Amino acid sequence: MVVSILGHPKVSSFLRKTKVWCRCGHFSELYQVLSNLIEEELWNQYVAECIQWEKSKNPNWKLVSFFEPEYPPNLKEIYDPPLVLACLGNLTLLQSPMVAIVGTRKSSPVSLFATKKLVELISANKDLVVVSGMALGIDRQAFLSALELQIPVVGVLGTTLGMEYPPGNRDLYKRIKEDPNQLLITEFLLKTEPAKWTFPKRNRVISGLADKVYIMESGRKSGTISTAYSAMEQNREIFVFDHPKQFDNEGGRLLLRQGAQRLFGETKFQIEEVELESKEMSYEEWRKSRTIPSGIGRDGEWKIDFTL
Repeated sequence: MVVSILGHPKVSSFLRKTKVWCRCGHFSELYQVLSNLIEEELWNQYVAECIQWEKSKNPNWKLVSFFEPEYPPNLKEIYDPPLVLACLGNLTLLQSPMVAIVGTRKSSPVSLFATKKLVELISANKDLVVVSGMALGIDRQAFLSALELQIPVVGVLGTTLGMEYPPGNRDLYKRIKEDPNQLLITEFLLKTEPAKWTFPKRNRVISGLADKVYIMESGRKSGTISTAYSAMEQNREIFVFDHPKQFDNEGGRLLLRQGAQRLFGETKFQIEEVELESKEMSYEEWRKSRTIPSGIGRDGEWKIDFTL
């Protein structure tokens, strides 16, 4: 039997429509059901394509089906779980408690800073794993911060394991692949190009793996919002970071109005009064008395009350 058949695009589409997998307790049982329901010529074609893929795939890639004990328990709870995952790295992370940290690719400095601080707070719990989507911006910052603090990460791809997308994260891919304690996963087995439909599918897996989902910045129409809505459907806890200096957090504020929890305390703005006098000042006198605008401290950090 060929486990990768569950990831064949035609077969996975058939499974989503019919839900026949819900009536099966083992992969062997589902395999037999599929072979009887799908036209024989097509079935043989699909099996042959999957056998060829398994022969040519990276030998370090491991396949985990829905029916195996290694499959993440949280993901089993969602409405449409991927029935097979291709994995590269430490499979034991799939059994660990996870938190998802996601946000826009075009993230503002204050959101990147808050992401870093959030990961630092999370690091106090040695059992937690950070899961995100390998995108630029917030996803990248979450993983870089986690790796620096030796927190395990699970990167969920919207492509196959053989594709490093986006190219701007190749250094991050390299770090994760070279560290045996990290993990990359995807439900896309046969060749799949990045497309608009692949990333919403990826996003439901990100939220499905996690107990809590942290939205660090999001426009009203974005992939981050699709992750949040998936989290709502999956009954996950959602936390939103909101700050007046974000570029675009309209989506995050919408989530707050809909009942999401606010992440961190209120922003602290400490505006100092500068008495203007017509006298000369040395550089040191000016530096000590100048006003720091926009909630930024003299050390370059944002004045935010960070509490979880």
